Amino acid sequence: MPDINEKLTILYDVLVDNSETFEREIIELISQAALISSPTKFASLLVSLKNPRLIEPLLLQISKGEKGDVWLCDFLYAASRLLDEVSEEDEVATPKILVAKLGDWVVNSTGELAWMAAGLLKFSPGKSAKEIQLQKLEQRGDFFLTYVECVLGLLRNHKGKYLPMVQQMATDETRDIKLREYCQKVINERNDGED
Repeated sequence: MPDINEKLTILYDVLVDNSETFEREIIELISQAALISSPTKFASLLVSLKNPRLIEPLLLQISKGEKGDVWLCDFLYAASRLLDEVSEEDEVATPKILVAKLGDWVVNSTGELAWMAAGLLKFSPGKSAKEIQLQKLEQRGDFFLTYVECVLGLLRNHKGKYLPMVQQMATDETRDIKLREYCQKVINERNDGED
């Protein structure tokens, strides 16, 4: 086992002297998602690197993904977390097919895939994303966090326009109690912010 100075030398070599090579290798791994034996660990590594230059390769790989790919939810998670760290003014190139794919997974899937896809979709400000989020919010029976991500996307990209809908969801007894509680919390926070 290397001593502390050997470890420091290795880390310095990888992260400082060869940082560009390290980044290229990470991007190459992203493009070979199916070969990664532990996509969860890899996604955690990507998130911990906090490198916004990894977002576009992730989005490209996700746009090539298919329902059932073992890496897909982990990559959706990593892309969402990295996007959450960048400024809203930063431009990120998004593959044209990505919003349509996310929409299919949000609307026609349930569980983790729909949740993670909705989490990434919330960063898309366009009309298509809004329509997908509204369509999902008409549904019932999915994991409540999927609906939370849709609400977050609508509020993020359309400000107060959808607050009446969120208020209605807070009192809709056909909704999951956790979703109703979340919507009420949003309303309360908005009201507290006006004071």
